[in-house]
Amino acid sequence: MQTPTELNELAHELATTKVLTVYHDARVTDPAMRYAWRPALTAALRSARDELSDERDRADFDRAASYLDDPPPSLDGVWGAPGWVAFLTTDGLRYGADLPVRPSPLAAWRDGPVISPYLRALKQQRAVIVAIVDSRSAHLYRYAAAELTARPDLALAAEDESGLVPSTERGMPAPAPRRALDPEHTQRRRLATFQRLATSLAARLTELAGDDAWILIGGAPRWAQLASEGLPASLASRTMVSKTLDHDAPPTAIARAARRAATALRAAHGRALVHRLIERSGAGGRGAAGIPAVQRALRARAVDLLMVSPEFIRVFGREAEDAVRAALAQGADIEVLSGDAAVQLDQHAEGLAARLRYAIDGPATSRIASTGGGNGPRRPHLPNGGNDAA
Repeated sequence: MQTPTELNELAHELATTKVLTVYHDARVTDPAMRYAWRPALTAALRSARDELSDERDRADFDRAASYLDDPPPSLDGVWGAPGWVAFLTTDGLRYGADLPVRPSPLAAWRDGPVISPYLRALKQQRAVIVAIVDSRSAHLYRYAAAELTARPDLALAAEDESGLVPSTERGMPAPAPRRALDPEHTQRRRLATFQRLATSLAARLTELAGDDAWILIGGAPRWAQLASEGLPASLASRTMVSKTLDHDAPPTAIARAARRAATALRAAHGRALVHRLIERSGAGGRGAAGIPAVQRALRARAVDLLMVSPEFIRVFGREAEDAVRAALAQGADIEVLSGDAAVQLDQHAEGLAARLRYAIDGPATSRIASTGGGNGPRRPHLPNGGNDAA
């Protein structure tokens, strides 16, 4: 899959070129439905073509669509990827790839590729670093794009501390002191050993997680909790401790737990983002909530983070596309929210909001904040046909 930077470069390269964009739900679980995608794709292409009135435009569309006659093998695979995307021009396929999510089917013919639905798939690239710990070891995994990778090279083990003192002159180990056999002393020594392990683990997780990866800690509950408490405060909002992921869990169970953790952490992150951003929106604030306010911020190149809901992309595809392209062009991050966070964004900001690099002077940037919210995306009233932000 493409990175946001690569996606922006492709969008910029093809910005003035007519592109046929195709998103398709390619997941097949029944061998009898192996080729069901063909009529569905044909219907979507026919609908997109029927919207064209210019004969030359139709001819160019047909030429681009002809390159779909030989699609990637994964589309005919019984256990293929959940989704598929293609950007085609009259010169051929410019980009095609499997997607780790099931996209809403789409066929569109316009200047430049439609990239806003692609952003939902990019969320799956955000890794989950999994640590399975017990009192004496930590085993690490990386989960991203529905794949779990074990990292035995990064495993940690506690220093070996036996209950024996140095050997005698005759080479026989002397018995441990009586206090070494005391249960309380043994527990203190065990805890001290683990704390050294936890310090090393915290440094390793900080490095592996970087600026955006999630962290899931499982294994023996007591030691998993202690390990999480040893992490820097900056990682707290990106970390989850599993009470059910056992230290002997098989890879399938670890992958399943990582997927659930990513969903839960992403939802909590999204809710917090929406809450903070709505609080910041308004006159002199570093937030913009609602379509007019976000469009104004994009024109001012003030957007640091653009947040958009799937419902806004579905209902107002062209406006969403213009906003996404403008945000990428000015180096902004983009979050396609889901779950409760997306619902909140629809209710309080018409499905579109932004965190700003700096406050925009002048009147209040958000009519949504002053009216107390809304009932979801409404038809935006954008100047110049909604294209001035591109």
